[in-house]
Amino acid sequence: MKIQSYHFGYIEIDGKSYRKDIKLIGERVVPDWWRSTGHRVELSDVEDLLDADAEVCIFGTGASGLVRVSDAVKSAFENRSVKVLIERTESACNTYNRLTEEGKKIVAGFHLTC
Repeated sequence: MKIQSYHFGYIEIDGKSYRKDIKLIGERVVPDWWRSTGHRVELSDVEDLLDADAEVCIFGTGASGLVRVSDAVKSAFENRSVKVLIERTESACNTYNRLTEEGKKIVAGFHLTC
């Protein structure tokens, strides 16, 4: 999969557009990602990402970087030897594309607005 475009409230992946937060697991887009505590990522929000076969997990924290990833989430991925990258969404999209081109196994969660 390739992210072709991102701007506030919008992301395009392989020619399909999304206007709500998403998760990427392998070659699958999980649309309408809603976190239990809004702008904070907790373990219950990422169980499917944790269960996936991945080398890297990328979190896009929004255009202004308002989303926070809990320490429990970071630890859970690190305990599975999965590297966690937390970046504003525009940068996270670029990182996702670069690492995908390098052949890395990636899971991701992208907040599209604030």
